[in-house]
Amino acid sequence: MLHRQQSKAVSTKSYVAPSCVIGAFLIKLAKHLALMTCLLIIGEPIGRFAVSQLGLFLMVLTAAVLHSIGRVLQGRLSHSDRLSSLGP
Repeated sequence: MLHRQQSKAVSTKSYVAPSCVIGAFLIKLAKHLALMTCLLIIGEPIGRFAVSQLGLFLMVLTAAVLHSIGRVLQGRLSHSDRLSSLGP
């Protein structure tokens, strides 16, 4: 029984780490999309960029969805696992 519990803990941690990395990547990508949207909004009155309101809305919506998915993937790591991964 102890062996079964240990193998279950090892297999759970091996799947959690990639989801946390993907979650961090999605959050970073969402922040970059939001920054690009801000730059497009600022550049539009100057005349550098011509972006429709629908395009800006879709970029903001995409950033929000990616950020939410990233947070969900990062939240899968439980509090005790976060503390144990920091080390002794």
